[in-house]
Amino acid sequence: MSENPGRKKGRGGRRAKGRRRIRSSPPLLLIAASVAGALALACGGTALAMDKSVTLDANGERSTVHTFGGTVQDVLDSAGITLDDHDIVAPSPDTPIGGGDHVIVRSPRDLTVELDGRRLEHRVNAATLGEGLRQIGLDPEGVELSQAHDTAIPSDGLTVTAGRAPRMVVVYDTIRSETRTTGETVADVLEAAGVEPGEHDVVTPDLDEPAEPDMVVHVLPVIGEPETEEVVIEAEIVERENPDLPEGEREVVTEPEDGLKEVTTATVLREGEEVEHALSEEIVTEPVAGLVEIGTKVEEATADLPEVGGEAAGLDWAGLAACESGGDPAAVNSAGGYYGLYQFSPRTWASVGGSGLPSDASPEEQTMRAQLLYDSVGGDWRSQWPHCGIHLFD
Repeated sequence: MSENPGRKKGRGGRRAKGRRRIRSSPPLLLIAASVAGALALACGGTALAMDKSVTLDANGERSTVHTFGGTVQDVLDSAGITLDDHDIVAPSPDTPIGGGDHVIVRSPRDLTVELDGRRLEHRVNAATLGEGLRQIGLDPEGVELSQAHDTAIPSDGLTVTAGRAPRMVVVYDTIRSETRTTGETVADVLEAAGVEPGEHDVVTPDLDEPAEPDMVVHVLPVIGEPETEEVVIEAEIVERENPDLPEGEREVVTEPEDGLKEVTTATVLREGEEVEHALSEEIVTEPVAGLVEIGTKVEEATADLPEVGGEAAGLDWAGLAACESGGDPAAVNSAGGYYGLYQFSPRTWASVGGSGLPSDASPEEQTMRAQLLYDSVGGDWRSQWPHCGIHLFD
């Protein structure tokens, strides 16, 4: 291996080589002179029109070389570079060269990679670590390195440590591919897998989401151009109970207002089949929910109570109630067992058609059933209200 990118020739060496060619081939001198004369007439009489400017990259050192020659070898000669047996050059030395072309020279270097605890020793023709890794079959993006990809490989070699990058999976419709990358985003994962999504393709997770080990990235291919249409968002109607509104009655407090959204759809390829898929939704106008109140107030059904005629209807039932319960329809005797305006016992209450407790019934019903009780005992009020019954006749 050469310590430098080839060996540079001395000026004297190049001049001697030139003299030997002229002396050994006199006819060429005449031909060259004729060509030079013709070019001088065609190009304003200057020999500089034959000069070519070529970029030379010799083991990472870039320079501009001017040559009058026509091949890669002429460029190397002009730069004073002699190739060793194991050097490589691209294009090959006999390739024709033109102005603005590039020539690359690489000398062999030792590259040692300690990969996941295993030592790999290689001889590479590379100027940088990234170039060397590719030559030994390691994707620079697929390993985590102790040094940067553009680290120069010196003539005495380079040793680096490396660990395999996290594994990722990319699923493009039904095509599954695995890759390893040190990239930081989903976009980096796709690039490492060689997948370039189309402008409208659906990528999940999003391209700017962070990459994570063993993550699976799905790409849903979009066929053709997406279409956008406006869709009505139906407003909800909320119902609320109102205890002050008669039972079953409905009252609109707020009218509902529908909203509007723009929905973008496209034909996508899913599991090999073309199907419609919603790409995005954008709210144009938010819907406004309506409000309806539902009445829960129970009206007292006094009209349904039977009328009790005769003597009982003409008595002073309010006077009796004032004495028995203080006029409180929900009264309960402190000793227990007697309820309501007229202090019915549950058994007596049931005997005149009452249900539940008397104290839970309306005052009208309690009075109606007290009148029924009066008639049922033949007006014997003392048997039912021995202390307060006298007030029936106030």
